[in-house]
Amino acid sequence: MKLATYRDGSRDGQLVVVSRDGTLAHYASGIADTLQQALDDWNFIAPQLRDLALTLDQGKARHAFPFDPRLCAAPLPRAVAWLAPEDGADEPRPWCSDALWGPARPLPAVDGVADVGPSLAVVCGDVSPGVDPAAALEAVRLLALACHWRHGDAPAEPTQPWGVTLAPCVVTPDEVGPAWRDGRLAACVTTTWNGRKLGIADGADQAVPFGALIAHAARIRGLSAGTVVAGGTLPTPQEPGNPPTWPRGYANLAMRRAAERLTLGRASTPWLAPGDRVHIDARLPDGRAPFGPIDVEWASAQSDGVAPGWSRS
Repeated sequence: MKLATYRDGSRDGQLVVVSRDGTLAHYASGIADTLQQALDDWNFIAPQLRDLALTLDQGKARHAFPFDPRLCAAPLPRAVAWLAPEDGADEPRPWCSDALWGPARPLPAVDGVADVGPSLAVVCGDVSPGVDPAAALEAVRLLALACHWRHGDAPAEPTQPWGVTLAPCVVTPDEVGPAWRDGRLAACVTTTWNGRKLGIADGADQAVPFGALIAHAARIRGLSAGTVVAGGTLPTPQEPGNPPTWPRGYANLAMRRAAERLTLGRASTPWLAPGDRVHIDARLPDGRAPFGPIDVEWASAQSDGVAPGWSRS
């Protein structure tokens, strides 16, 4: 099952069910108005959403309409919490930003430099304190594709958490089939910067599986439905040698600059700057792109900060 949230001028948007091929959508009105509402009563509401998804996929939904990712907010615009590990740690911590942005929303028109952080994430139901990693995976309701942005004042390295952009759709684990295994999603995540490929990561290489991340986050107080746990910036492998190589590119600009210092003696790649554009997509081994793409531009200070298809509401 594939879900998204359309902007409607409210804080939480309007929940829509999306066809498996990503071409059609149908409002979930009458079942759940928002994704948070669905998560709060998942066992009752999810089967109804699945029935609507099946009807939509069969071409029998009477009020279906073409799905437009540009009209999407973040699938869960006001997540209960957003947790992510730092530098491969096994304990996710609160991401120090409450900005959750839709897939086409431009980055704010401010000065400075920034870096990307492509990541996979899970949306949880209620999780009891002290749960073990295997049981923690039973609380995973949805899978998501995200990008963590870090900002800083030029020319210093951007280290300050800035916001999170999410791909238009979230999907239930059964939607991705065997690609979801043992708390990791085997998806090829490609990051493109100004039309040039920055790196290709595999979710199967995620440092810590989601079961362990959720268990760590829930060990004392538990988690409430609507909490998002991200896996952290996805790694790209380094091949040993003299000098070493990165055949699949780099997870982010910080890694690319570090590689340049190691191999060339200095970093020559600039940081992300206003006017730059980033595209991130995730594909399963069978070629499907279940989440849809993240495709955002960093608005320049001379613009009004509004991308085509976007309104400030």
